[in-house]
Amino acid sequence: MSALPALDDVDALGTLFTSTVPERYRDLNGHVNVRGHYDLHMDGAEHAFEKLLGIDQAFLDRTGHSSFSVAHHVQFHHEIMVGHEVSVHLRVLGRGPKTVHAVTVLANRTTGEIASTLEFVEAYVDLTTRRAVAIADEVAERLDALLEQHRELPWSLPPSHQLGTSRPPSPEQP
Repeated sequence: MSALPALDDVDALGTLFTSTVPERYRDLNGHVNVRGHYDLHMDGAEHAFEKLLGIDQAFLDRTGHSSFSVAHHVQFHHEIMVGHEVSVHLRVLGRGPKTVHAVTVLANRTTGEIASTLEFVEAYVDLTTRRAVAIADEVAERLDALLEQHRELPWSLPPSHQLGTSRPPSPEQP
């Protein structure tokens, strides 16, 4: 397992948004529940796809393309409490012709710790056919620029199990 990066390292990715954790995320244990972590990660991912990749409503209307989630894996590292200030950051890990592999990082600004990470794979889709298609050139260019920047970072995050942009060959395949 990789050691978690410092907040200064994560800040180099840029901040998708910051928020004060609302009361609705408190669970019976007195900390932020799984839904709260997940909601914050998903808000960050939506910001990333809209602001960094340009996949927003105007793009959808113009191209008929969007993305569908294929896999998500959340890892919890440190607690968050209601009232803490948090930020969400995106790191692109890889991409295939039709898929994106990335991770959002939920940072607890109040405690200075990485609270959780959400590693995910998204498929780029044509909404007419509801099938994966090649990522549009304009999105691929933005993705590739981010991927190049993120590959140069001197730190990593603990990987999830077997998420990635393609399936490993089955034992029956040569």
